[in-house]
Amino acid sequence: MDKAPATSGQRPKRLRPFDRLRLIFEEQLSVLTLAEPLLIFSLADYKEKMAQQGFHSAFMQDEAGIFWCFEAGDTAPRLVESTDWLAPETPLLSVFRLLQEKRRYFIRDEEGLPAYIVTRTDLDKMPMRLGIFGMISIFETYLKEKIRQEIADWQGSISAERLAAAQQLYAIKRAREEEIDLVQCLQFGDIGSIYSKQQRFRAFDQNLSRDRWVQQMNAIGKLRDALAHSQAHLGLSWPEIGTLIAFIRSVVDE
Repeated sequence: MDKAPATSGQRPKRLRPFDRLRLIFEEQLSVLTLAEPLLIFSLADYKEKMAQQGFHSAFMQDEAGIFWCFEAGDTAPRLVESTDWLAPETPLLSVFRLLQEKRRYFIRDEEGLPAYIVTRTDLDKMPMRLGIFGMISIFETYLKEKIRQEIADWQGSISAERLAAAQQLYAIKRAREEEIDLVQCLQFGDIGSIYSKQQRFRAFDQNLSRDRWVQQMNAIGKLRDALAHSQAHLGLSWPEIGTLIAFIRSVVDE
């Protein structure tokens, strides 16, 4: 008879759906979903080519095979340095942070040749919008799960009108035979209210004030709505959105 493999008595930790969703947006979507093909100019006519293409950055290769770059506002081309490159597997949300510090990066292909460029302008493309919306969805899912597990009396933390709205949505979904609970029917603003009551938000950061919690949750809610409705202007600067993403990470990683 075959023997069962020996175990340490502990089962390997399984990824929750929440964790799988997070892996998609934090690790599996890369910079290549944003990057554009890199045009390589010569040192002789790069300024003319930049003007023709409407570029703010140029990548050049001289006769010796050495790489140079030029940014609008520079006085002269400079050698491309190691800090000008990003690995093609760089996660999408890491690219968001890096492009707050520097306006463009170059990327090599599988053969190690210069092939792509990503700039701050690319932040507004659909993959990045999906990535940001995904992080907000992860945040919302995380908070709802904590409500289920830790706040049995949460219904007393929202208004009667908001509770009735959640119950109405719950009834509709149950009539469709959807497997769902009442917490799943809460709106994003309801979640903020539940954690605002009794200063429950301090579970994430003892130094967090109610004003900042409300401010951040309101901003995240507005950003979520703008992304969901594909609005051309999100109503926030990229640094402001970066601050919200950092806040989300600080809560989810607590």
